[in-house]
Amino acid sequence: MRRVIRVDESSPVPIYQQIVEEVKRAVLTGVFGPDQRLPSIRELALELKVNPNTVAKAYQEMEAQRVIYFRRGQGAYISPRSEEERVQEAQREISRLFRQVLDIAHSLRLSRTRLNDLFRQAAQEHPDMKEEKP
Repeated sequence: MRRVIRVDESSPVPIYQQIVEEVKRAVLTGVFGPDQRLPSIRELALELKVNPNTVAKAYQEMEAQRVIYFRRGQGAYISPRSEEERVQEAQREISRLFRQVLDIAHSLRLSRTRLNDLFRQAAQEHPDMKEEKP
């Protein structure tokens, strides 16, 4: 498996939570598909150079959130989700990211107009964003 899950040891976000967010993002973007096997706790801990207990905690959290499930003796797998569930989860993630951007914009005292201009500019510069036709 190519290195999809990354952690930043300098981040204030706990490593187990970074693992959870990275896996969820990989699911949302289609990098991980339904019923795809994840690395074992030991394998991922070695790859990320973290304590296996940290990975185990992340896996337990993801199981509680129904992001993954376990097959006895076989490991952890991505939970199958409907397309509607995947879209709803993606929209929640986008809303969460927008709130972070708004918090930063507020701290910089940017106006709504300036923030809208920055968003429009970024959308226009993005190679995959297309204008919606009326």
